[in-house]
Amino acid sequence: MNEAHFQNLTVILEEEIKIHRSLLELVRHEREVLVRAQIEELESNNKLKESFIHKIRELESNRILASEQLGKDLGMKAGAVRLLELAAKLAEPMSSRLRNIHSTLELLITRIRDLNSSNAELVQSSLRIVSGALGAIKDTLQPRQTYAPTGDIKKSEVAGHFVSREA
Repeated sequence: MNEAHFQNLTVILEEEIKIHRSLLELVRHEREVLVRAQIEELESNNKLKESFIHKIRELESNRILASEQLGKDLGMKAGAVRLLELAAKLAEPMSSRLRNIHSTLELLITRIRDLNSSNAELVQSSLRIVSGALGAIKDTLQPRQTYAPTGDIKKSEVAGHFVSREA
């Protein structure tokens, strides 16, 4: 086995962990921004989140290549090689190191996914409240159909007034 391939893979994985930790903190901060309804800060947060995701995608491509190379060194079939499969083929302490990295990444990704889902629910709830408020305002401003003393349907003026007509 080529020790350099293992080192290359672990460097990539450590960088992925670092970026995932930063992304986790950003998603936590996003919740605070959503609660405070700070639109400009939310836009800035989203741009930063996009840059982290772009970096993760680049690192993931590099990780796949490095995993395949290490897998090839270990006599594994060509194709997508999983970290735990590599760890099973490696001797200690390299095996333990890959298992620890895998566990850390898995935990970070789960936390990010859960917080992101929670943030999405918060946004959806806020949108439902705003939609309900807009619907109530719209209902107030639309003319109402009522019956005239003759039994015909007549449309009245706008049901509510926001400004008093008295001067």
